[in-house]
Amino acid sequence: MSKRLIWIVTVFIGLAMVSLILVQAYWIKNAILVKEKQFDQLITRSMIDIARAIENREVTKNVMYQVNRDTSNSNLLTPALTSKKGSGKIVSIERDRKKEAEQWLKNRRVFVDRVIAGMLNVSPEIEKRINAPEIEDVIHTVFNDAGIDLPFEYAVKRWNNEVAYRSKAFDEIGKETYVIKLFPYDIYANSNSLTIYFPDKKSFLFNSLSYLTFSSLILALAILLSFTLTVFVMFRQKRLSEIRSDFVSNMTHELKTPISTISLASQMLGDKSIPAAIKNTEQISKIISEECKRLGNQVEKVLQTAVFDKGRLKLKLDEVNMHEIILSVIENFSIQLKSRSGKIMSSMNAENFILQADQVHITNLLSNLLDNAIKYCDRNPEIIVETANKKDFLLISVSDNGIGINRNDLKRIFEKFYRVPTGNIHSVKGFGLGLSYVKMIAEEHQGYVEVESELYEGSTFKVYLPLKDTGNHAKD
Repeated sequence: MSKRLIWIVTVFIGLAMVSLILVQAYWIKNAILVKEKQFDQLITRSMIDIARAIENREVTKNVMYQVNRDTSNSNLLTPALTSKKGSGKIVSIERDRKKEAEQWLKNRRVFVDRVIAGMLNVSPEIEKRINAPEIEDVIHTVFNDAGIDLPFEYAVKRWNNEVAYRSKAFDEIGKETYVIKLFPYDIYANSNSLTIYFPDKKSFLFNSLSYLTFSSLILALAILLSFTLTVFVMFRQKRLSEIRSDFVSNMTHELKTPISTISLASQMLGDKSIPAAIKNTEQISKIISEECKRLGNQVEKVLQTAVFDKGRLKLKLDEVNMHEIILSVIENFSIQLKSRSGKIMSSMNAENFILQADQVHITNLLSNLLDNAIKYCDRNPEIIVETANKKDFLLISVSDNGIGINRNDLKRIFEKFYRVPTGNIHSVKGFGLGLSYVKMIAEEHQGYVEVESELYEGSTFKVYLPLKDTGNHAKD
């Protein structure tokens, strides 16, 4: 898959993901608005019921007041029909009954007139019409009947907006309030009003839709994670494809060179046209031996990497003297350095240099670092190898005066098959396995590797290996 196609797919998936998330956000927003509208309608109806209930209470109080007043003053509301003796008095009895009935109706009209007059001649002061406990009782009753189980604060205000009654925590500044006019049917209305607000309204609305919001959020995160993972895998596969392609190209070149040399040497040995006296059999056999060794080393690197990938590496740990190993590796590179007019210096400063390590792999680790220090140098190589004790670790430092490493490449130099661009140095060869091998061997020994480098100013690789019989392997 080409890089351009990957970007097209990435953009398409990204747009689809963003669109889906926006649609989800739109529906959640609409759901919250609908829920808020339903809540407002419910509260509005409840406020009307509260005003009606307060007014009904006042009417009931006025009626009961007049009933108790008339009952205590007279018996006009319960007229008694008196019986008359004598059979000849029927007409007189009926006339008395008619008068009594007229008197009862007259008294009833007086009663109604008094009730209406009491309702018309109400006091303008809200405190004389209803008290705070009654208001709270009405509000709680209506809200309970409506299924509203939510904390609220209230205030009753006079016509001039002064507060007559209020709950303890009432503070309407910045709050969304609901207001209803009290006693709206008064002929001489004084605009008394009831104000209510709900401190937890927003959280209540959000919690009522928490399932929808939470599930949508989880879905959006899952989509985002899947998208990110998909893009990461695509680009990683693309990069691995390019790295493997470079690896195959490098491996072909690395393997063809010794094979070609061996082929030429064998042809010289088998060429009968060349007199045996002229043939330098010893030199040719040495060349074949060196190239076979070189070929074997290249194959061994690939096989070692495969072993690491499958997790089958088993270190053969023995007590080793790291100073002896380091000096031995330095000696092996002395001839190669002389051919480059280079030099190597050692400074063995560590007082404790005995480790439990696999001698073969540790030797290969150091060889890879020195080999890189020589290869990646565009001048006469100057290498410094130092040791020191850092807490429970033996620090092995390899510094060079080579071309250095770009800051962007520092993060990737330990990746398998990755090779740092070498600029004008076209003679540098390899599979890109050396530093990944160094890192893996150090970590298999419970150690770690650090690198410091500046472009064109050389590099310093620091290998930390735990000392013998130490339990603390934390970094400095």
